[in-house]
Amino acid sequence: MNYLEKIRKSTSQKGNYLCVGIDPDPARMPDQLDHSVEGVRIFCKELINVTRDLTPAYKLNLAFFEIWGGQGWDLIEELLDLIPDDIFVIGDAKRGDIGNSSKFYAKALLENLDFDAVTINPYLGSESITPFIKNPEKGVFVLCVTSNPSGRELQDHGQPMLYIKTARICQELNEKNNVGLVMGATKPEQLIEIRKDFPAMPFLIPGIGTQGGAVEAALQVCNDIDAGLINVSRSISYAKGKFPQNIRKSAKKYIKIFKK
Repeated sequence: MNYLEKIRKSTSQKGNYLCVGIDPDPARMPDQLDHSVEGVRIFCKELINVTRDLTPAYKLNLAFFEIWGGQGWDLIEELLDLIPDDIFVIGDAKRGDIGNSSKFYAKALLENLDFDAVTINPYLGSESITPFIKNPEKGVFVLCVTSNPSGRELQDHGQPMLYIKTARICQELNEKNNVGLVMGATKPEQLIEIRKDFPAMPFLIPGIGTQGGAVEAALQVCNDIDAGLINVSRSISYAKGKFPQNIRKSAKKYIKIFKK
């Protein structure tokens, strides 16, 4: 089963496009948990336990684990073992380097850690992407239109604009149907535009929830090709209420909103 097929299968089985982001910030975790790697371990395991029957995908933001050094990497492996095989798992690493270095990043993330996909920063061009897409069972989501306001400083520059050039490069590389784009829901005009012009690539869509992105546009571009993932992190992980019931309640709210 290749990358795109697994996305479609996982979202069809769960009947929604939700991707639960795992960004364990000790400062925002429940008071009863230590601000330590052990507290993070308990938090993340509870988050997975109460959402794995609901969500078709998880996205682990590696920055929140790398701060713990080797213990953080060990925890990533523990969590990956806890996640059922039928759930699509993204390593949100935002790697981007010359081809030789990217080859080793790809081996670390897609072979050793066995993520289904990783996020890629394409600033170094196609050679920073190609090592990650050699195996059709694995794939990438390439940063194209990001949800943060300052992203426009680069992405809206040039003729054609950089985000359009990025999508064109990704389309050329998508021979194995394992290249997707990160498209922020905070910029719905570009979201709709890129879906129309590049119908073959699935989107990973951040910006819903805390950042106030456009839900209707996000759903539309997923439904258009029966593929895509809409990420929600903080609005699920740190929802109001008693832990971990608050997480499950918020995830249930979003699976209704993101229903296929």
